[in-house]
Order: sequence, then C-alpha cells, then structure tokens
Amino acid sequence: MNEYEKNNQQEKLGKYFVVSDATINSVLAKQKSTPPDSPERKERIGELLVKSGQLTPEELENALMKQRAHRLSQCSIFSTLSTPELFALSKVFTEVNFPAHETFIMEGEHDPSLFIIASGLVEVFRINNSGGKIPIAKVGSGETIGEMGYFADGIRSSYVCTLKKTYLLQAQYKDMTKYFENAPKVAIAFSGIIQRRKEETEKRMVAAKKQQS
Repeated sequence: MNEYEKNNQQEKLGKYFVVSDATINSVLAKQKSTPPDSPERKERIGELLVKSGQLTPEELENALMKQRAHRLSQCSIFSTLSTPELFALSKVFTEVNFPAHETFIMEGEHDPSLFIIASGLVEVFRINNSGGKIPIAKVGSGETIGEMGYFADGIRSSYVCTLKKTYLLQAQYKDMTKYFENAPKVAIAFSGIIQRRKEETEKRMVAAKKQQS
C-alpha cells in the first residue's frame, strides 16, 4: 500500500481532487521527508496541494463539499436527499476529528451543535452518583451525536468519548433549524432519531438503577 492509499483510508478526500495519484504521492513523500517537528508534518493533503500549486483553494473547497455531501448521504436522516440538497446542507457543516479516548462532549455543558460520525467509533455514557460509568450506547459511522441537546437549549445530557480516532462533521443547531424549515421530511427524521435515543437512554438508566438496588 502506497502513502496515498494509507492517507486516503482515513481522509477519503483524494478521490475528489482534480490531480493525479502520482502528484498526490509526490506531495506526501515530500511531506514525509521533512523533520518530525516540522509544521508541514501536521498539514493535511489538501493544504499541501494548494501550497505546492497543484490545487487551487476553490478546487480544494469543491472537493471538501463533495466529500461532505457523500458523508451526509450515509446518515439515515439525510439518505433521501438529492445531490443538490446534500450540497446545500454540506455548507453548514465543518470537519473535526479527535484522537482515541478523548471525551469531546461533557454532560451538563452548553454546546449547541450536532455531529455526524464520518468514520470511527464513540461511546455515550453517564456517571452515576457513586462516580461509576453507565454505558448507554456505542455509535459508529453514519450516526448522529449531540442530537439530544437540540430540544434542551444545547445542554448536553451525556458524555461522549471516542473509542478510536474519529472523524466527524459538525453543524450548529441554529443552522440546522434554518435548514429544517425548508426540509420538513428531514426534520421529521431528525425528531425520530431523538425519540429513539431518548427511549434507549431511559431503558439504560432504569436498568442501571435496578442493578444498584
């Protein structure tokens, strides 16, 4: 497996670039030859291609939009949307990623945003009065995270920790609300997800209380 293929397994962005695999491999090889502590080592392939003049900023943004649209289409809430609708929706999302074993959502904090898992795996849990962890669910690619706070003024109801390196798309609730106003079928699907997650959480909490009693 060459360097581009290794990189593409994680980012899956190179397929949308208007440059050859040979060009991408050349840029990655140059990056690998830089000192380990070089700032260039932390730059993503798209940034490197723009810096080297192989890709324009507009072409990079277009590739990102295509990638976001594809990732959104893998989420059940948005699976019925057309390509133009997915492109419009992708404008309110940005890419974020976290290393393994990082708690990026804290119960009780104010964080009015929705996440879509592009790749990776996270665990949703709560902490009981004794400080013990109550596992609620493990959530993977194509699933939403953070939807429970939508009707709770953005207050998080659980903790969420990555179980391995995880790539996500993030959007603010206010931007999602604007989109829902013009896409009622998506709003209905989103409400269904919230109801299902709420029921799952309640079942877990009831079971945990029974174990403690």
